[in-house]
Amino acid sequence: MDTLRQDLRYAFRRLLKSPGFAIVALLTLSLGIGANSAIFSVINGVLLQPLPYAEPERLVRIYHFSEGQRSSMSGPNFIDLRKSSQTLADAAAIAGSRAILTGQGDPVRLDSAEVSASLFDLLGVQPLLGRTFRADENEPGKSKVAVLSWGLWQQRFAGDLRVLGQRIVLDGVPYEVVGVMPQGFSYPEGRTLWTPLEYTKGFLVEQRSAWYLSVVGRTKPGVALERVAAEVQTIGSQLAKQYPDHNEGVGLAAVPLRESMVGKIRPALYVLLGAVGFVLLIACANVANLLLARAAAREGEMAVRAALGAERMRLVRQLLTESIVLSTIGSGLGLLLAIWGVAFLISLRPEGIPRLDDVRVNGTVVVFSLALSMLTGVIFGIFPALQATRSSVANSLKEGGRGALTTRAGSRMRSALVVAEMALAVTLLAGAGLLIRSFIKLASVDPGFHVAQVLTFELSLPDSRFEKEAQQVAFMDQLMPRLHAIPGVTSAGAVLALPLTDRSFVISFQIGGRPPMPPAQQPSIQTRVATTEYFQTMGIPLKRGRLFSADDRAGTPPVVLLTESAVREYFPNEEPLGKKITLGWGHGPGTPRAGGEVVGIVGDIKEEGLQEPNPPQIYLPYQQWPVQSMAVVLRTAVPPASISQAARRAVHDVDPNLPVSQVRTLEQIVSRSISQPRFYMTLLAAFAALALVLAAIGIFGVLSYAVAQRTREIGIRMALGAQESTVVRLVVREAMLLAAAGVTLGLIAAFFVSHSLEAFLFQTRPTDPLTVAGVATLLAVVALTASYIPARRATQVDPLTALRAE
Repeated sequence: MDTLRQDLRYAFRRLLKSPGFAIVALLTLSLGIGANSAIFSVINGVLLQPLPYAEPERLVRIYHFSEGQRSSMSGPNFIDLRKSSQTLADAAAIAGSRAILTGQGDPVRLDSAEVSASLFDLLGVQPLLGRTFRADENEPGKSKVAVLSWGLWQQRFAGDLRVLGQRIVLDGVPYEVVGVMPQGFSYPEGRTLWTPLEYTKGFLVEQRSAWYLSVVGRTKPGVALERVAAEVQTIGSQLAKQYPDHNEGVGLAAVPLRESMVGKIRPALYVLLGAVGFVLLIACANVANLLLARAAAREGEMAVRAALGAERMRLVRQLLTESIVLSTIGSGLGLLLAIWGVAFLISLRPEGIPRLDDVRVNGTVVVFSLALSMLTGVIFGIFPALQATRSSVANSLKEGGRGALTTRAGSRMRSALVVAEMALAVTLLAGAGLLIRSFIKLASVDPGFHVAQVLTFELSLPDSRFEKEAQQVAFMDQLMPRLHAIPGVTSAGAVLALPLTDRSFVISFQIGGRPPMPPAQQPSIQTRVATTEYFQTMGIPLKRGRLFSADDRAGTPPVVLLTESAVREYFPNEEPLGKKITLGWGHGPGTPRAGGEVVGIVGDIKEEGLQEPNPPQIYLPYQQWPVQSMAVVLRTAVPPASISQAARRAVHDVDPNLPVSQVRTLEQIVSRSISQPRFYMTLLAAFAALALVLAAIGIFGVLSYAVAQRTREIGIRMALGAQESTVVRLVVREAMLLAAAGVTLGLIAAFFVSHSLEAFLFQTRPTDPLTVAGVATLLAVVALTASYIPARRATQVDPLTALRAE
């Protein structure tokens, strides 16, 4: 310990004596370690931290599985699964919903969930206040009760402990608050309110084809997940045989709950961790080069120590201690950068990345950063330490002698480090270039509608006041003229679910005149309900026939519109206009099914993502098939945000108890739909830019040191008549040779590494020639620029001064 204390004191004294070296090295290391710590914080919070539930490894998510895709379950299939399973201790169903809360300040629409009473016990989460649901509260007609999230309790009830037993009004119906969940609990993610899921006759028996439930199960103690998955698959096969009209071709699948939440984003996050690891390696190479140059000046010191009896390993330990002290301080600075970096990453909040609220620089991240600092200290310190102590005492002390670090071997090591930096930078730049090219192509995709100058917001009409279809139609008939009257609004419409908002309504259908098919074999189609001016407002073109008109109302012949994709898919060799379509959806038992005569064909639009193919769609007129949840779109001749308050007043003029939610422009919706690829592209591009800067610094440092070492040689050349251009070419040639070697190795590595990005690319090949050429050119320019200052410095060498110094 005494020896260690001596080494540490000496290491700090050496750093204080070389402030320029210390600042450059610490800045380089803090950038590398900070970036790694920030990305690790995301990976730790999203992927590695256990779910905040009791024994989370026993939780599974259960899906319908059809045509290679996982989807939600139906109520009857959930009930049969729960009864038949021998490996599940329990299972719970969740139906996502939205509820309008009134009577507690301004009306607000909440993201809520209707759940099985067993959900909270299944997850092993106890309420902070009160209780959760009893089993009998899932039965129809039982008392209306609700459980609040901690955030909702704080925001709308000011954390009042007397909230239990209070009556709140949801969608015009009074509910009793029976519990408050602890801070941080939100399952499914984003839900702020829970009510019991009613096990109606339709839920228990009739609605086997209605897939809308998320199902979570807990395995019995000691039961392996593989056994659960096999049993669930068997139950799915039995249900397909038992109910072929509804379940033919439909199986069941079980996956760990954590995997269901983060499985899709895990590869991308690990790619980012690998990329930021490359940045740290480049930083290590830079600091190693600094240490090599610094060690060259200390060869005499090392020789004197050796002459006085110091063993080589003792000297290596001293130099490694200095490296580790340097990296540890860099780690501390890096953690400060990581705190800022994590806040920045969370502020981006890309769509589709769960558990971002769990991301923070915690103890695990600090341990990771410290371990990383120890590792990097050894990585960038070991070779300079070995080189600095390998020269013989006699050679080092001899006047004019050259040690290991000023010989050809030392120069080769410094050059090899720069080549490695360049290769890593090329690999990162190639990956970033591919993502940038892919994102540019993705962002330029035509969504099928006009994005600019459109304001959108969402409305929900509660059952208690808008139970009848005539009431829903009357509301929209009153609202639309008021919206039209707002100064700056040129047209207004409404639709069931805006495009690119991840709301899907896929409904089976049959075509009139064709043989009837059993429900399980019927084709399905994305279904939307739209008002008359919706297509004009969105800029969706009419291709053939006509659009909806004011005459398409209740009591008139029902009509529908199809998109071009639907025509290609279902009417490839016949005229669709005039055909009759019947959807497997109605407003209740005994009512006619939705559908009607095809009167028009409209253009395709992107519904599920700009990178996804255009889905077949059918539109129903709102006046014939009103629904309670609609998104309003307003095309404006003024900045859309400037009319948001006027739009709210128009809604409240019709019904003051209706909240206006999700107010945003269409441009914001489109931008958010590509936020995840933008997030990955931005980070990888930032890491690549940092790597490029570090590589340029590496070239600059090596060449500057080489020029300083070759002062005598350059002076002789100048004395013998060498032109300045010749000296510049000499220095630049060395840089370009290093760059060429680095680019070559980097492109070879990029060829293999870029294939790991293939799943994230859109219309871009991993071996895109334009990206490869651009990266090679960029590195050549950077190397040329980084070598210019040392080259110009070399031409300023005074031959007489150089010879006198030697």
